[in-house]
Amino acid sequence: MQKINQIPISEFASLTNVSRQTLIYYDKIHLFKPDYKNEIGYRYYSIKQIELISVITLLKELGMPLKEIKEYTQNKSPEHFLNLMHQQKKTIQEQKQHLDYNEMIINDKIQLIKEAIQTPFDEISLHNIEETTFYISDNIANASELDFLISINHFIEELKAHALFSSQPIGVISNRNEILNQKYHNYSYLYVKIPNAKNDYTNTITLKGQYLIGYHLGLDTNIEETYLKMLQKIEEMNLTIGQYVFEEFVFDSVIKNNENEYITKIMIEIE
Repeated sequence: MQKINQIPISEFASLTNVSRQTLIYYDKIHLFKPDYKNEIGYRYYSIKQIELISVITLLKELGMPLKEIKEYTQNKSPEHFLNLMHQQKKTIQEQKQHLDYNEMIINDKIQLIKEAIQTPFDEISLHNIEETTFYISDNIANASELDFLISINHFIEELKAHALFSSQPIGVISNRNEILNQKYHNYSYLYVKIPNAKNDYTNTITLKGQYLIGYHLGLDTNIEETYLKMLQKIEEMNLTIGQYVFEEFVFDSVIKNNENEYITKIMIEIE
């Protein structure tokens, strides 16, 4: 006979938003058993069990393995519960930080792509850049292809260690003499834009002043064509090249399927 004030499994599932199949499974693994089973094995639950199933559901949603949840349910105590809640609060805070970080990356990417879509890539023009801080790598001049790849990996790890890793593109810096000597792939540093408030790091440079900006379409195998156009523009405008030249992808494999549609932004410092 059904006990008073007990809830059939289907109603309990609806009440707690835990599926009937899940309740049956929890019963089979002895994690959460019904308050009563009738003579034909039909499960009934009591109101007092709602709080426990809500805690189990919370812990499961936070990624706690069922094995560990079961260990708690078999060793309940106020102290154990308090310790468990503190642990889960820490987990939630870490997840919030991770979500905030991902939201920041998404917002940055949205802004970067919006700006890129409105950019006339066929123009070479002089721009006045307000103070901008770049975090740079150690010197990588004359690095082999393998050393270059290793340097990128080290640079990313360094950015993560300083909490500077973001959605900002990682670019390369070339020395003026390398460009003038047509050594367009002998880079001096890697760089990434960081907030100006973080310019107290040792490995930073500040951009400020005039830069000639142009865009190269396609892979960098023929990037010299764009550089020659930009150097010709500098000569026509009677300008002088500064110390550094900066390159970064605007559209790459994340945005475009066709390599011939990749876009590289080139910024030549003007003295």
